[in-house]
Parts: sequence; structure tokens; C-alpha cells
Amino acid sequence: MDSWKIEKVEDAEKRSAYTRQVLESLPDWFGNAEGVAEYCEEVKSLPLWAAVGEAGEPLGVLAATIHYGRTGDIVVMGVKPGQHRKGVGRALYQAAEAYFIEQGCGYAMVKTLSDAADFAPYESTRRFYRGMGFEPLVTLREMWDEDNPCLIMLNKLGG
Repeated sequence: MDSWKIEKVEDAEKRSAYTRQVLESLPDWFGNAEGVAEYCEEVKSLPLWAAVGEAGEPLGVLAATIHYGRTGDIVVMGVKPGQHRKGVGRALYQAAEAYFIEQGCGYAMVKTLSDAADFAPYESTRRFYRGMGFEPLVTLREMWDEDNPCLIMLNKLGG
């Protein structure tokens, strides 16, 4: 059985490095080098949790922010391919959800690729979030671009 733990990463450079390592292992989801670089810079100033293996390597990351003091937002989340369906993503989300609730949030939200794009890797992403209690709220074609419609999903916390 794989051995790993969830930790809140306090060091900004470590948050960035962990994010890069995880996102670069997921080209179907994060194949845009410029986008990966933007995430790596953005997470330096955000709360970030990492699933860390026995050798200290990141297996998954989740960075979040809070809007208006009441909605937790998963800014970026990724789990290395060899760790899918092993509880890593669930544990990362549960850590973020506990933080959101502690901060007084009533909702969690996430932005992902809409099913209107018909891109198979993101079906598993949407299925994961549905399994965590998220429901589709709206697809916005103008948020990213016509070929990448953004689905916003919402989860009512504590309910």
C-alpha cells in the first residue's frame, strides 16, 4: 500500500516547486507551459496542501483562496497519474474543505473544463468533483475561450 500524508505547505518556493512537479506530470490537463508557470507563481501567495510520499515527493497539490469571506475556491488541483483513485484527491479536498469551513465559508467552488468541450480527461475530473458533493452551476464560454468553456461547480458546505 502506498504511504503518504497531507501537509499544508508554508514555504512559498516549495508550494511553487510542488505545483510544477505535479502539473507537469499531467499534460492532458495542464499541457500549456505558460499556464503551468502562471499557476506556479500564483500558488506562492495561496494556502496549499500537498500529498507527500515517503521519500518527500509531492503526489498531489491543491491551492485555494476565499472570495468575499464566504466562498472557498479551488484555484488549482492535481494528482500525479500513478496516484489516481487512491484517495489522494479526496484527502486533499477534505483538507481544503476543513479550512474553508474553519474560515466561515458556506460554499466551495471550482472551475474546470465544461462537458460542452467533450474532452475525455476532464470527464474524470468532473466525476471526481461530483463525488465530493459539487454540482454544476454554469458554463461560461467567455471566461476562457470558445474552445475551452469553463464549468463552475459549487458545493454547499456543512450541509
